[in-house]
Amino acid sequence: MDSIAPIMPFPQTQSTSVEVLGARAKTLKSNAEMDKTAREFERMALAQMLSLMETDTDISDSMFGGGAAERAFRPFLTEEYAKGFSEQGGIGIATAVKREMLKIQERAQAAGV
Repeated sequence: MDSIAPIMPFPQTQSTSVEVLGARAKTLKSNAEMDKTAREFERMALAQMLSLMETDTDISDSMFGGGAAERAFRPFLTEEYAKGFSEQGGIGIATAVKREMLKIQERAQAAGV
């Protein structure tokens, strides 16, 4: 049986990873854009966590549940909860993401990419 090559191979050296990350970092030009991207990432992560929380608590088919409509619109409600949490300061994911984005940009600038 032949081995399957990965679609996108991982960089083998640190300099290669800095070059790859630096190329991506060039698209983030300002602090405002980095803030927005970090908040969007945090919102997405919160939405995923909240959606996992609801998997065992489906009461849509119970006597007072909303049925199929409740199941259909629950992801939108979860997304709005996550958006509200992240707009009110979040849980610190955005801060960590922005810090890492700044490190990537610094490495890219130091490498001259």
